[in-house]
Amino acid sequence: MKMRVWIFSIVLAAGMMALSRARASTLVSMSLDQLTQASSDIVQGHVVNQVSRWNEDHTQILTITTLMVSQVFKGKASSTVEIQQWGGTVGNTRVFVPGDITLQPEGEYVLFLEPVPEVSRFRVVGMTQGSYRIYQDATTHQDRVIVPASSQLQRQLQSIGDTNPAGTVPLAGFHKYVANIMDAGIQVPHGLTLSVAIVSAGSRGVGRMHVYGKTTSDLFPNRSLVIPAGTEVEGEASLSSGMWTIHWDELNVRGVHAQISATNQEAEGSLRGRSLVLKVR
Repeated sequence: MKMRVWIFSIVLAAGMMALSRARASTLVSMSLDQLTQASSDIVQGHVVNQVSRWNEDHTQILTITTLMVSQVFKGKASSTVEIQQWGGTVGNTRVFVPGDITLQPEGEYVLFLEPVPEVSRFRVVGMTQGSYRIYQDATTHQDRVIVPASSQLQRQLQSIGDTNPAGTVPLAGFHKYVANIMDAGIQVPHGLTLSVAIVSAGSRGVGRMHVYGKTTSDLFPNRSLVIPAGTEVEGEASLSSGMWTIHWDELNVRGVHAQISATNQEAEGSLRGRSLVLKVR
């Protein structure tokens, strides 16, 4: 019986990973700049509740962790947030998702979060990369952050301050580092191509439209920038000689706005629902 449960758990985990959207942010090594940009919310808090259960279709196990938020660094998170993860244990069935973080009961964390579509929950960006456990050093009584086991992240965070014990940095310095990333904004490189689906086109008068779209894939143009799928793109369209000319001028990456310049031409008719590729000049 134990062998059957173990086999079922592994098969279920594989199926869950296959069914989930192939999110680059959970598979690609990310810099702290990219984690910050990809997050809708960055919070500090401690775990107050955790429960694992089957989903409504009884096909997947979910673990829902409730975090009591003590500080918000990005976004508008409430005093408590729910974090949804695949996997967990229900009865004799245990599902383990390799690469994901296990949030410990009563543990305190800084978490980089993004919304789960259609429910009022979040998931951790970049799996283990987006979770930073906080502890108090027994000798200095200083609050410190445990850096995930990524040599790239640990090198990046060496400038924060004392790295002793190894693999940790001061919490105050970590907060300041993330704040500096947010203050720097984002720079979209020239020549970048974006696949965009037009969500809506509102009239601005005869032959003019305000166009709103969303990107359809995760992009990692460089180690300092990520543009997640669902990033908002806006612009203005004008109709002439049976063609719409769309001038894109703004990108919204998880609440951080950046000016861009790109142009597309589309045949006359409704723009809503069209898919196109724009190239940033």
